[in-house]
This record gives sequence, structure tokens and C-alpha cells, in this order.
Amino acid sequence: MTEPLDPWGMAWVHQVYRRELRLLATLVADVAEGDHDRAAVVGEHLTDITDSLHEHHVGEDSLLWPLLLDRAGPQADLVHRMEKQHGELHELLREVAELNPRWREKAAAADRDRLAGIVDRVSALTDEHLTDEERNVLPLIRQHITPDEWQAFEVRGRDSIPQEKALVFLGIGLEDATPHEREKLVGGLPPEVLQFWEGPGGQQYAQWRAGLLGTA
Repeated sequence: MTEPLDPWGMAWVHQVYRRELRLLATLVADVAEGDHDRAAVVGEHLTDITDSLHEHHVGEDSLLWPLLLDRAGPQADLVHRMEKQHGELHELLREVAELNPRWREKAAAADRDRLAGIVDRVSALTDEHLTDEERNVLPLIRQHITPDEWQAFEVRGRDSIPQEKALVFLGIGLEDATPHEREKLVGGLPPEVLQFWEGPGGQQYAQWRAGLLGTA
């Protein structure tokens, strides 16, 4: 008997995006005018999270939605709604990608305030979209997507993370993980990676996080 699909990674990655985008809207707004060093730290994390969110959506657009449209025809309106929401978010993320480098370079108050407002809109729209997806589309994924197809989607997501950012994404992923999610995450790590995380890796992440939050 085939085991039912357990798309636990969807809710897990969604909570990371929700938390980090809410945080980033505040962090951007709190950077003092002319503080180039602080703008660089916050702006880099903003790039990492928004790039990751974009890649997450591209993965859904290319690997999940076509399959659902083919197999769950009566619910096609739900999938098209997801596509429409992705398009709206894509436009906001494009604005972030255009403005963020200029703010990081000049640390101007006008750029900061505009960027913080856009990130706040991204956060609100992302939360609305993810809630809709979890409530209405995740049941379709469980019903119509095979474990191999889901694995291909997850592998694409992991491969989209730059190697130099792997420690950061592991850390932010573990922060609010449920026991089930933590078991899945840690259980999938190679032994040498787990050993590194439990030693210097975890300490390095804690130092980075404190620097981002301004509590170092």
C-alpha cells in the first residue's frame, strides 16, 4: 500500500517566510539614515528571503500547478487563484529587488521608508496567499501529487539555496520548527553536517542572528 503524501515541508517553509518578512519590515524601518553598515546587513537578508520566496513560487508554478490543473480539473479556479497571487507578489518582489541595492548603497531615509512599506505589503500579501494555499490547495496536493513529484519539488527548493547561505537557512528553518518538522529536517542531514551544526555551525548561526537582530 502506498504511503499517503506528507507535505510537511510546505507549512514549515511558509512559517519561515511569514516570520522573516514580518521581521524584515520592522528591521528595514528601524535602520538609521546614513547607517550603511546596518543597511548592508538587513538588506542582504532581505535579498536572501525575497529571492527564496520567488524561487519557491517558481517551483510551484513549474512543478505543481500544471499537474494539479491536469488532475484536479474541477478545482482549477483554486490553482488559477494561486497563479494570480504569485503574479501580484512577483511585481512587489521586483520592486524590492530594484530598490534594495540603492538603499544598501546610500542608506537614504526616503529609500528606507519606501522599501519598508513595500516589504510590509509583501508580508501581508504573502500571509494571505499562504493561508489560502494551506487551507484550499494543500488538500489537492495530498490527493493528486505523488511522493516522487513532491520530492522533485523539494529538491528544487533545496538546490535553489546558495551554498554559502545553507547555514543561515538551516538556522532560520529550525527556529520555530515543530518536533515533527525538526525530526524531518535534522534526520535528513548528512552526519558530518549535523555534527557541524551541533558544534561551531550552531554558534556561528547564533552570532549571525544576533547581528541581524541588533542584539549582538
